[in-house]
Amino acid sequence: MTEADSEFSSDGQVGTVSTIRPHLSVSQLKMYIRCPLSYFFRYICDIKTPPTGDLTLGRTIHHTLKDNYRQKIKTGHDIIVSHITELFSEYWEREVGETEFKDGENPGKLKDDGVNLLKAYFDQVAPSVQPVEVEREFLIDTVGTKLPLKGYIDLIDDKQCIIDHKTTKRSFPENTAEKDVQLTAYSLAFRTLYGQEEKGVRLDVMVRNKQPKIQQLYGKRTQADIDRFSRLAGQVENAIRGGFYYPNEGYLCGNCGYQGMCEKW
Repeated sequence: MTEADSEFSSDGQVGTVSTIRPHLSVSQLKMYIRCPLSYFFRYICDIKTPPTGDLTLGRTIHHTLKDNYRQKIKTGHDIIVSHITELFSEYWEREVGETEFKDGENPGKLKDDGVNLLKAYFDQVAPSVQPVEVEREFLIDTVGTKLPLKGYIDLIDDKQCIIDHKTTKRSFPENTAEKDVQLTAYSLAFRTLYGQEEKGVRLDVMVRNKQPKIQQLYGKRTQADIDRFSRLAGQVENAIRGGFYYPNEGYLCGNCGYQGMCEKW
């Protein structure tokens, strides 16, 4: 398939040009930066791998928080913790059947970890958050790319802070929010959509320690950061169009569903 008869489609996959406006998604951008070969398997070959237990945990927590904050926009109140854990359990049971657990992953323990993380989050963070936008979709033109950029901002609060939620086994470095590409993309989207600068960006990180830990990591974005991101997105788009795919081997490979295919590549 060549550039002449294919483009990036609305769901981030490569497909035939349709009435849906072609675009480059933030998810595509992140995957290519992380490992161009995994991008090739996922988006060019259209090979989808089952989610691991870690991914399912993060996804179900994300769905739970989304439902809570959408309700909070209307009511000003969080869902009570007992109902939150029930909601999480419903999402978990819905997703767990499609999950391929890795060696050492215990479904029961992962579910318990999710409940404990949510209890900690709703004790320490949620009461202070008043959302104004949840899962805000954007499709924006950028200086650096030929295709528009598409994505979803997790949450924008009433202080005009952009917030993204993460679930992890290990604490993030304190400067993570200052460098995170996804938050920079969200900052660009916010400024394009609202015609003003956000007040800040933040990662709310739920860490699966024996004792659940919540990190709140703050950052700011300058115009120089936005310009650098636009150049990066343009270079990634050019590399994809040029067919440049190669493995980026490192500590994340153990969590990659394409590891077997990569080793045979």
